[in-house]
Amino acid sequence: MKKLYTLLDNGIDKILSGTGFFSVVLMISLSFFISLQVVGRYVFNLNIPGLFDLSIYSLIIFTFLSAAYTLREDQHICIDLLSNYLSDGARAGFRISTLMLSLLFTGVLGWISWKWAYGSFLSRVMTISEVPVPKAILIASISLGSFLLFLQIIRLIFSVSIEFRHLFNLKGFFKEYRNNSIFFIIVFIIAVIFGLILILYINKIVGICFMVLMLLLCGMPVFLTLGFVGSLGLYILMGESTLRQIPFLAYKSVESFPLTCLPLFIIAGIIMEKGRIVEDVFLFFRAIGRNSISGPLLSTILVGGFFCAVSGSSVATTSLIAAVSLPVLINNGYKKSISSGVVAGSTIGTVIPPSIGYVLYGVIAEESIGRLFMAGIMPAAMIFGFYFLYIFIRSGIKSGSLFETGHVPVQIPDLKVTLTEKIKIFKRALCGLFAPVFVLGGIYLGIFTPTEAAAMMVIYAIVITVLIMKTITLGQLFDFFLIGAKISSMILMIIVSARIFGALTSQMGIARDLVCFIQTSQISPAVTLLLISIVLIVLGMFLDASSIMVITLPVFHPVIMAAGFDSLWFGVFFIIVLEIGLLTPPVGLNLFVIKGLSDFNMETIIKGTFPFVLIMLLSLFVLAFFPQIATWFPSLMMR
Repeated sequence: MKKLYTLLDNGIDKILSGTGFFSVVLMISLSFFISLQVVGRYVFNLNIPGLFDLSIYSLIIFTFLSAAYTLREDQHICIDLLSNYLSDGARAGFRISTLMLSLLFTGVLGWISWKWAYGSFLSRVMTISEVPVPKAILIASISLGSFLLFLQIIRLIFSVSIEFRHLFNLKGFFKEYRNNSIFFIIVFIIAVIFGLILILYINKIVGICFMVLMLLLCGMPVFLTLGFVGSLGLYILMGESTLRQIPFLAYKSVESFPLTCLPLFIIAGIIMEKGRIVEDVFLFFRAIGRNSISGPLLSTILVGGFFCAVSGSSVATTSLIAAVSLPVLINNGYKKSISSGVVAGSTIGTVIPPSIGYVLYGVIAEESIGRLFMAGIMPAAMIFGFYFLYIFIRSGIKSGSLFETGHVPVQIPDLKVTLTEKIKIFKRALCGLFAPVFVLGGIYLGIFTPTEAAAMMVIYAIVITVLIMKTITLGQLFDFFLIGAKISSMILMIIVSARIFGALTSQMGIARDLVCFIQTSQISPAVTLLLISIVLIVLGMFLDASSIMVITLPVFHPVIMAAGFDSLWFGVFFIIVLEIGLLTPPVGLNLFVIKGLSDFNMETIIKGTFPFVLIMLLSLFVLAFFPQIATWFPSLMMR
């Protein structure tokens, strides 16, 4: 029996590795299709038919086939706020329980999508496009992906059961209940029953919120939590017939050409990160600052802003900038608090275009991604201008306050490199610095769309790192595409499940009721904005920005529009608020990234970050009083 289990386990593992490889092929194909579209238009003055459709097909198939591989690699987002303080028995019990519910969701999704695919195959339904393909093929990717997820979840259940089998003990149930997994499985079942009672007999909204929060705190991946609760809620509210809509909702959530730029921007950022471009840019800014007291601090802010523009991810940027900059700052005698603060403040990744945040907002709110990129330029410049002003004022008034000893060292160490090496650094850095200009300039001038800009940025990153700088080999390039595929899959699956969950909130009329409540109670637009900001900051203490956006935006966006705010302006405002949440105790994710990489105590990190949080709040007030800061640039694009 053990040999059979090992054989099956190894077989499933190889299949998932194969889907990981296939996912990379799809991402490479996606980059190729879109880049070819740009080259064909500008070099050969022709439009190659079908590339638009092939890009969308690739994204649909990639989203569902990569999900199980990403789960195997433990890349899907989970909330470990509660689990970090629990015993091994409690973690194992909750893990088994959430995995069983995940089995139920993936099983239902797989079975219903299979029936839909089979019906489409029999009726020979084709996609309506320049390159029509049997729709059954695309729908089958949902059922196959769900089946692979189902198998991987079973593997995880067996793995947890075997690893913690000594904690599943009926004999010592009452004596050692605090570390007994069976006890916590019972607690979980009681909590689920309580949630169902809330939904069925007390208040549907309260019950749904309780179920989501409970499952997230128990460690269930975000995409499985939203998918399960959304499906359960639709079944309870409207009956079994609504379950047939779940695969359709999943399919439509990623049938979007603008969404194809998301994985491409991620991959481009990873290639540029691994190609050591960020290190060269940091040295470049250090050389400009030379022996200035504030030079290393300003260099950290600049390089943080640069890489944010490339990667669009706060957490990824924080980890990279902390690893590159903190040792330099500490070796130069700067305080741990100010060193942590400049790293945390500079890595507000989703505020600086082009970023994933604007892409998600554009897709969910049905807003122009290109105009959102333009809307984010001046607010981001304003925030970083305030950062610079803060450093200049502090170093001018009391420069000794920047250093651990309380006084300025005799000399800040300069770059000890030869002139030839400096010239090389400048050349390499300028290649990297050109990337955001290349993307934003191309979009602003109408040379290419955001999706085409993302594909060209991938090509640009490959040419720079592989052919010119030669910091990456072709073999490594595949691994970096694989990393990008896993991160992209994580976000895309959250979008899929959020679409299902959004259908539930739509059926419950939450957004409609909120709009009616605000209108009837005569709450001012300013108070409405303040309440939404408080909710987002609180959620930002516990969840990542992408998850918050796909959960809350379908509800908050209609409310904000009804209050009379501009959609582009709110997109920038929304993203800045989310970034504040990532820097806010007790669970600001970026704070823990800095702590993990520096081993500073949390009090020191929070103390250093506090001024930068205040600067971001100040920027929000300025943006609220002068919305033209966000809307002026996009208005020029309309002319």
